Amino acid sequence: MLRSRTLLFGALVFSLSLADLATAEPADDRIANETPGLRATPTTTSQDWPELVIMAGPYARYREIVQSAAKIPPNSAEDLERLMDALAAFDGAKLSRSFRAYTIIQAMQTPAFANGILKWKRLYDHKGLIRNLKINSAYAMQMPGYGEAEQHVLQSIRDDAQMVLLAGGIYKDLAYSLQRQKWGTRVRGGKALRLATLRNAHLAKQTFPIRILASLKQGYTLQPRTTPTSPLQTTELATNSPNPSLFKALVSGIGPGPANASTVSQGGPRLQADPSYALELQSIMATAALHILEPGTPYASPIPTRSNPDILGECVDWARLHLNQCVSATRFVYEDSFCIARHQLKDSGRCIAEFLDGHHQATH
Repeated sequence: MLRSRTLLFGALVFSLSLADLATAEPADDRIANETPGLRATPTTTSQDWPELVIMAGPYARYREIVQSAAKIPPNSAEDLERLMDALAAFDGAKLSRSFRAYTIIQAMQTPAFANGILKWKRLYDHKGLIRNLKINSAYAMQMPGYGEAEQHVLQSIRDDAQMVLLAGGIYKDLAYSLQRQKWGTRVRGGKALRLATLRNAHLAKQTFPIRILASLKQGYTLQPRTTPTSPLQTTELATNSPNPSLFKALVSGIGPGPANASTVSQGGPRLQADPSYALELQSIMATAALHILEPGTPYASPIPTRSNPDILGECVDWARLHLNQCVSATRFVYEDSFCIARHQLKDSGRCIAEFLDGHHQATH
């Protein structure tokens, strides 16, 4: 009993010290050839960035970690452990709040919506428009380009869900490949310390590469994004992966990167939000309209942020609980890949997909 308490106390001290380690690292914007989550550039002060941009940072970072994990396979037990720790930094509340801010910026990036609202701002009393939005978020549905922006947001959510689910498939297949690797069949040790680290990972201070916030700020200021394709479709894979051909085949289907709103598909059935998220989507669109009308508006605006429980956050936290159970049951290193695939990627991907009506069809 005394030994267990000593281990848990040491784990807590170690996890809380991650905050100091994160800010002590030198400024470095490199991600290629590094295991995701190893390094993050400390941001400048919060006064340099709109509040909405800072709020969207964690979700943008989460997307980047998933993309990097899929294109750069692990080559050691330490690589797998660092990836697991990096993904564990996003608990339900953090990911849910940031997801919402990120989708608001996506809505702002729709040209028909942004240009239409700016035209209304010139034609009508923009203070009256802001007042109407704050009184009733449904007012945004009357604004020009609302339908295009709504589809862009839903397509962005669908694409993100597909990306995370496909990455989960990669790590599930990778687990079988790692059983043929000497380091993959090594017995894991220090389980109590690892579990404590995973449970407390979200408490560590999180920093982001400047380029992530710069990209979000570009979207927030209504400048069109210029990334035409996913980085996963243009980056060469590491040749020393456990199975390069397997990774090349699987990764080729992952994408996209930051969306360009001008490429919203006009064909096929229109996407709809799941009924449990309908009011949430309406609030997202109204908040986007408010920020277009009045840049720099505090993110915690009078527009209601939720009319229902935090479904996404609760879903992600359930996945985290199952991750802890999975890690508790592991013995060999390759089993970490199963836990990452099942609970940190596939379960989280399904949580994101549940925003969409008929999400089982919308993400396949």
